[in-house]
Amino acid sequence: MQVHIFWGDRAELDRRGFGRVCQVPCFFDEQWGFMREPSTYLIERFVGNWAPQRPSGGDSARMLTQQSIKVYAECISNFLEWTFYRNHCWSQVEFGEHVLGGYRRDMLSGDWSSRKTPLAPRTVNLRVQEACNFLAWAAEVGLRRPFTSDAVVPRQGDAHRVSRQPWESLSRRRRGKVAVAQTILRLPTDAELRRWLTSVRIERGQTKALMAELILKSAVRRQEAAAWRVDTLPARTDDWHVVNQQVRVTLKFGTKGSEYGEDHGDKVGPARDIWIPLSLANQLHAYRTGPRMAARARWVRAALDPSERRARIARDCPHLFLSDATGQRITAQSLYHAWTSVSGVPFLGWSPHSGRRYWACKTLVELARKRSELLPGGRTGVQLDWIAGNAMTDIQLIVRPQLGHVDVRTTEIYLTWLTRMFVGGDVQLAYAEHLEELCGEESHD
Repeated sequence: MQVHIFWGDRAELDRRGFGRVCQVPCFFDEQWGFMREPSTYLIERFVGNWAPQRPSGGDSARMLTQQSIKVYAECISNFLEWTFYRNHCWSQVEFGEHVLGGYRRDMLSGDWSSRKTPLAPRTVNLRVQEACNFLAWAAEVGLRRPFTSDAVVPRQGDAHRVSRQPWESLSRRRRGKVAVAQTILRLPTDAELRRWLTSVRIERGQTKALMAELILKSAVRRQEAAAWRVDTLPARTDDWHVVNQQVRVTLKFGTKGSEYGEDHGDKVGPARDIWIPLSLANQLHAYRTGPRMAARARWVRAALDPSERRARIARDCPHLFLSDATGQRITAQSLYHAWTSVSGVPFLGWSPHSGRRYWACKTLVELARKRSELLPGGRTGVQLDWIAGNAMTDIQLIVRPQLGHVDVRTTEIYLTWLTRMFVGGDVQLAYAEHLEELCGEESHD
C-alpha cells in the first residue's frame, strides 16, 4: 500500500485558522483515506508539543524547520508502507521482533529498497529512529501498548567521574544502531578541480560555475548559495566591509537552524556573518551588473504577450543567480545536479557538501603552513600536538563561524586529515602545495 504525503495550500489553511501548522503535511492511504494518527504525530513534533528524549535524559522539544518535518514525513511514510508490505499493524509492532528483526533487516538486505540494494547505515539508522519516535509517541498518548527501544548505558566520558547517585552516570541509547564507517576525507587536487570547474562552466553555464566557486571559496551551503540575494553583497563597493582582502557579508536566507518564516520561497533562518575573498566579491559584483541583467532581460522577452512582459518587468526578483538560458532563479537542486552530473567530476561522491569541506581543509592547511614556517626547524620541527592544538583553535574561531556548525565527529576528521598532511612525508605535503597554489590564484579559477 502506498502512503501519500500531502502538502496543503498554505494560504487556504491560514485563512481557515490553521496558520500555525500550515507548513505540516498530512498522510493519506492509497484510497485517499486520511491517516489521522501519523498526521497528528507530525503536528505534535512540528509545534514542539512532543519530542523524543535526549540521550542524557529530558526531552528536546523545539519547533522544527520545514526541511526537518519533510524528512520525518518521508521516514514515517516509508515505515508505514513497510508495515502494510509485511502485513503488520503499526500499533502492534514491537521493537525487537519487528523494527529490528524486520524493518531494519529488510533495509540492510535490500529487500526494502527501490533498487533492491542495501541501504546506507545512516539512512537505516535515521528511518529506524523516526519509526521508534512515532511508536513511542503513540504509546504515550494511549494509541498502543508501551513501546521502548532504549537501553540504559554508562554516559560517555563519565567513566572517570565519581557520582553521588548511581543513575547520574547513566544515559539512554537506542539499541540496534548500525555501525557507520568513519568518514575519510577525499579532496580533489588543483588540476582535478580546475578540470571540473571548466566542465561546469561549459556544460552548465557561467552562472552555475560562479555558484560553485562561491561554495569553494566561502563554504556556504548550496541552499544558501541558491538563496543569495542581489543585496547580500552591498550594491555599492564603498559600503563593503573589507579586512585583509576579505569582505564580510551576512546570510539569513536558506541558513540552517531555527525557522523564522519564509521569503520568496526561501526559509528565513538564523543570521550569520561570513567572509568571502575580495576577488570573489568583485566577481559577484560584475555578475550582478552584467550577466544577471542580461539573463533577467531574456526572461522578460520570453513572454509572448505584451501584458505578461510588463508584468514580468514589475515582478520582484530578489535572487542573485539566474539561469543563463531561461533567466529564472537557479534552485539548490539545480545547482546540485550541475555540480555532480558534469563529465569532469573528480570522483564519485564529490558534492557541494564536499566543497564546504574543501574550503575548511584549505583554510586549516594554510594557517598551519604559515605557523610552521615560523618555527626554527620549519616543517621538520612540527609536532602533532602542536598541530592539533592550533587546529582546534582555528576550527572554533574561523572554520566553525564560517560553516555555521562543525560537530565533534567532523572536527576529528579535519584533525586527522591535517596531521596526515604534515607527517606523511613529501607525497602528502605535495597536496598541501596544491591547496596553497589555489589560495594564490583564486581570481583565475
